[in-house]
Formats: sequence, C-alpha cells, structure tokens
Amino acid sequence: MPLVIVAAWSVSYLVLGLLWASGGPGYPFDAGGEGVGNTLLDPLPAAAGGGALAGAALVAGVVAALAARGPLARPAAVVAVVAGAALAVLLPDVRIMMTAGYLPVMLVAVLSGQAEFSLIVSMLTWPTVNLLILMAAGVALMALGTRTLLAGAQRAGGAEGAERAGGAEGAQRAGGVEGALRAGRWAVAVAVAVPVVYAITRVGWLLGIPVGISDDFLASIASITPIGAGLATLGLLGAVLTLGLVRPWGEIWPRWVPFLRGRPVPARLPAYAALIVAMPITSAGLMYVRKKLTGEQAGPPGAVDELGAWLPEMLWPLWGAALAVAGLAYLARRRDPATAIRPRRRP
Repeated sequence: MPLVIVAAWSVSYLVLGLLWASGGPGYPFDAGGEGVGNTLLDPLPAAAGGGALAGAALVAGVVAALAARGPLARPAAVVAVVAGAALAVLLPDVRIMMTAGYLPVMLVAVLSGQAEFSLIVSMLTWPTVNLLILMAAGVALMALGTRTLLAGAQRAGGAEGAERAGGAEGAQRAGGVEGALRAGRWAVAVAVAVPVVYAITRVGWLLGIPVGISDDFLASIASITPIGAGLATLGLLGAVLTLGLVRPWGEIWPRWVPFLRGRPVPARLPAYAALIVAMPITSAGLMYVRKKLTGEQAGPPGAVDELGAWLPEMLWPLWGAALAVAGLAYLARRRDPATAIRPRRRP
C-alpha cells in the first residue's frame, strides 16, 4: 500500500507542481502574499513553490520505481525517510491538528442539530486537504524507507547474535527490552506533561482565570476561550491514552471495553496511533517555534507579549517527539511476550 500511495502521489504532484510553477490555477499555498499562510512554502512565489513540489514528487517517483524492483538500497531508504519527514512533518502547519481536533466537536454539533453540515465542509478547504495529502504521502515514503532500514538492522542483529553464546544473547535481548521500557516511561512522562501544561492555561482561561496572561488580554479573547479549552480537553484525553503505553491496560483490553475485554491489544495499534498523532502535533509546534523566532504574529493580536499564550505551543515539538519515542518503545517491548507489564496483585 505505501508503494501505491507514493507512486500515485508522485505522478499527480509532478504534473500539478509543474502546472503551478507555470502559473496554473489551484496553487494551495499563499504564493508569497500577505495571507494567512504558515508553511515553509507560503512565503515563496508560486513558481518556486510549485517547482519544489515537482522536485519532491520526482524524488518520490524514483524511490517508488526502485522499491517496485525490490528492496531499497540503504542510500535510497535514507532519502525516502528524509523526504517523507519533510513532507509529513516539516512542511505542514497547525491546520491539520486544528482540523483533527475540531472535526469531532463539529460532528457532534451537527448530529445534535446545533450546526449545519456545511460547517464541516467549510473546514476542509483545498489548502488544508492539500496538507493532508502531503502528510499521507510523506508517511508512505517514510514507511518504504523505514522498512528497509529496519530489515537491515534486524539482519545485522541476527548475525551478531549468532556469534554470541545463548546466555549472552538472552541477556542482551533482556537488556534491550528493559531499555525500551525505561525509555518508554520517560517519553510517556513528557508526552503527558506537555498537554497538561497546555490544558492548565486554556481551561483556566475558560474559567476566567488569567493563567500566564494579563486580565486585559483575557478579556480580549473571551469569545474564543472555548476553542482552546476544547483542544485542551482532547489533549488531556490523549494524555490518558498515552499512559496505556506503559500500563497493563495498554496491552490487555480492560473490562469496561465491550466485546474486547480481556483480549490482547494488537501491538501495532497503540504504536502506530502514537506515531500518527505525533506528526501533526510536531508540525504545529514547529510552526509556532518558527514564527516566534522570526517575530511573526501567531495567535490573536497581543499574544506575543503574553507568556501563557505562546510558551505552551513551544513545547509541542517535544510532545510530538516524546509520543513517537513512546510508541516505538512500546512496539519494541511488545515483540517479546515475556515482557508484558503484569498488573500488580492486591494483597
């Protein structure tokens, strides 16, 4: 499936990129204007941005052609991972995270009759859909490259292990699993702490408490505090789920889950979910960091002078990175059934 996605994206965006570079319609970025663009391509003219997309599509096409012939060579795999990370993490901005966060809320509002379905449609503008496509293509590219790199690492590990005695090999494997558990715990701690910090500020504002900001600024943003509180609530829910990466209920479905209670949780489900969520979080955080470093406005007018209005977002790249590490550590640990986290018995 990743190969099909990469090939399809390569062909379509090679054509579109050349079209936009020559002045064709539908360019999804700001084209160097004074709009609300927040990506790395928005400050560039359409000719440069379209050319960059066409170049990326050409690279992806070469990777797809090589992958169709057989396993990628290591250099090609590294190129695939780097290009995929650029498309999936570095290029997008906060819109993917906002769309993913607002969509469930808007859907509930539509189903309850509080909003029209057109409100959901209005969120999925072409620039936002384009970013979703770029992220999907980037993930597929990274999957192609990572598959080769992991296979090479496993072969090397197998060859090294074959030269060792069985006891030493078992000790090494146990040490690796213990290391994965230890790294996972630290990563989970960070991935939980960051959304909690964000939630403290946004929920406080909703309650009229100026956490990290002035009373005047709180008064100026009173109408939009429910939006921040809504995102903070989703972040707290994600933090609770993140704890499952190091808790027994993250390996065995708990009793309150209908039809699945007591069954093993598929190892890839929590791990892949953590990796997928980590990407838009990291993209959004990198956008805020970039804007802060360049002195651009991010958020409502006056937010630049309010510590609580910008500092929590600066931690989002750390949140995304920690979530990715936690997911990978969980997957590495779950490969060995003997390393399951057993619930403590009550005396």
